[in-house]
Amino acid sequence: MGTNYYAVRKRPTTDYPIHIGKSSLGWKFLFQTQHENWNEPPVVWDTFDQVYEWLYKYTVESDNYVIIDEYDEVISFKDFIEMVEDKQSVENPDNFTYNKNVNGYRFADGEFS
Repeated sequence: MGTNYYAVRKRPTTDYPIHIGKSSLGWKFLFQTQHENWNEPPVVWDTFDQVYEWLYKYTVESDNYVIIDEYDEVISFKDFIEMVEDKQSVENPDNFTYNKNVNGYRFADGEFS
């Protein structure tokens, strides 16, 4: 069982949530690769550094987005990054069998839930 995380605008909206990725027991965090140039602001990431920079810029600096899990619980940028980093120590031989290894972080190109 796992938990999905999203970045959503802080104001009430029907805008599409941005799927950041999923945390599952016994696995490194799985990031969803993003290439949404049409979105405003554009959401383009396929490395952890890009995810970090985008989330920091839009959840901390501009305060326009929040990070939530699939149960609508808000998680701070700091707590989210700590959770991801804690999961980096998970050793599972299948971590990169079906997902890309980008500098030790797991990324999926296709959609997943």
